[in-house]
Amino acid sequence: MKRLAMILSLAAASALGACADDGSDLDSTLTIENESSYAFAEINLSPEDSTSWGSDLLGADILAPGEVLELSGVACDVYDIRIVDDEGDECVLASVDLCLDNAVWTIDDSELAACQF
Repeated sequence: MKRLAMILSLAAASALGACADDGSDLDSTLTIENESSYAFAEINLSPEDSTSWGSDLLGADILAPGEVLELSGVACDVYDIRIVDDEGDECVLASVDLCLDNAVWTIDDSELAACQF
């Protein structure tokens, strides 16, 4: 199993931090494990009360099944999360609480079932 680790640059971390309404501490990390059978081409976060998506957290990379994405500087908030697979199909997971401190979020097929990738 491959491991993809990406640490966001200071500018990207600042952009994520700007999403938080409460100015919370940005020292936490979020690890996203792709335990689904889909390869992700794009992952975007948006505070649930926002009308626009944040930048693509994967950049030019693909998060294949079994791979891991590690993010730093994720502000404590409840987010809507947009995932686009490698065929361009989109899934939006609404109201995901990412008020975490060095936590792991595992995405599997059961979580994506409602999206019908």
